[in-house]
Amino acid sequence: MIFYDRQSELIALKKVHENISSSSRLTVLTGRRRIGKTRLIKQFCASYASVYFFVSRKSEEILCEEYLGYIEDSLQIKNYGKINKLTDIMCLLFDYSKNNSIIVIIDEFQELLQVSPSFISDFQHIWDSNKDACHVHLIVSGSVYSMMRKTFQDSRQPLYGRSDLLINLKAFPIKTIAEILEEQGTFSAENLLLYYILTGGIPRYLEVLKDYNCKSQEDAVNLVFSDYSIFADEGKNLLIEEFGKDYGVYFSILELIATGKTSRVEIESILLSSVGGHLERLEKDYSLISQFRPINAKIGTRSVKYKINDPFMAFWFAFFHRYRSAVESSNTAYVKQRFLQSYTQYAGYWLKRLYTDIFKQQGQYNKVASYWESGYKNEIDLVAVNDAQKLIVLAEIKMNKKIIRKGKLPQKSTKLLKQFPDYRIKYLYLGLEELPDYVSNSTKHQ
Repeated sequence: MIFYDRQSELIALKKVHENISSSSRLTVLTGRRRIGKTRLIKQFCASYASVYFFVSRKSEEILCEEYLGYIEDSLQIKNYGKINKLTDIMCLLFDYSKNNSIIVIIDEFQELLQVSPSFISDFQHIWDSNKDACHVHLIVSGSVYSMMRKTFQDSRQPLYGRSDLLINLKAFPIKTIAEILEEQGTFSAENLLLYYILTGGIPRYLEVLKDYNCKSQEDAVNLVFSDYSIFADEGKNLLIEEFGKDYGVYFSILELIATGKTSRVEIESILLSSVGGHLERLEKDYSLISQFRPINAKIGTRSVKYKINDPFMAFWFAFFHRYRSAVESSNTAYVKQRFLQSYTQYAGYWLKRLYTDIFKQQGQYNKVASYWESGYKNEIDLVAVNDAQKLIVLAEIKMNKKIIRKGKLPQKSTKLLKQFPDYRIKYLYLGLEELPDYVSNSTKHQ
């Protein structure tokens, strides 16, 4: 697949790189697996002298031998001594960079903690002692979010405060998913919604669907639920390392949220245990879920729900994890059947999320959320506010627009609108048919 999007990240990397003539610079790149971190790095480094190291769980001595080969191939540096320590590899590169500007990439950096537990603290001394006299742009990348965050953003850790640039790479925005579908000649509102659900805008998943020449919704669903689908174990592979031995509790919570049990009370009533600490860690340490409240609600309000941030992870927990017994027995046909049977209802929720993301990504509104009152009464699917222009948009969103009763939305918004006196009010009734217009012309609806 061709290189899409990521222009702001490339610009940020270039700005940092331009300063290595005065001293070395450190970029930290995080993001879940399959998000395109390595692709971004290689795209950026294409025009510069660089050496790339991938950290796998081998012995330190074997990694050193492997890395010396890369150094010789990439930089034509000959080393005639035996090197068994990764810190000595870094010293070799810093010494070279006193007279040469280079980019050094360490991919899956967090794995160094397993290969050489003392590397981080030893490297702090090397970096602090050499950065001002050398010309290295060190780019470290990692996909275990909690470990990378702790390593570089925890004030108790040796490398805290050393980074010049922190990039947390996100999924593609909606417009990029639409662009990919258009270039494949498969764009439609139905396909955009399905691809949003099945891939969440994750580059690798979009690439898989493209590589297998999925032209229709049926093609995409058949591939995702095939007997040898790469999607079946993705959630497990991505998250078990994050959660460690407690993964079972976290997986249960995520499955419940993915299947509509979005309040703490609902989750605890099913699991019969307190989950406050787990929810906090899922939100703050792992960045997997978010709280959401009615628009303009105070932080301390009890009207709090939880949502899984990544559409693909929500999809995986709702189907592949929920029906794990069928997956383990290679009965993915059963899982596909459950997906197809529940698709209209499931897609209805994600159509609302899709429109919410579109309104957020337009950049026209300083608040975008949903709304409900005590007891989940008077729910409004989408509320977008532009305080500068004194504009409030209220939207009802349904897969089948014919069932929308247009007179109800003004009634449901009566209490909410009292908080926005003198604001222009715009009511919208949205379904699949409006989706292409909102994606292709994000400024039309201001």
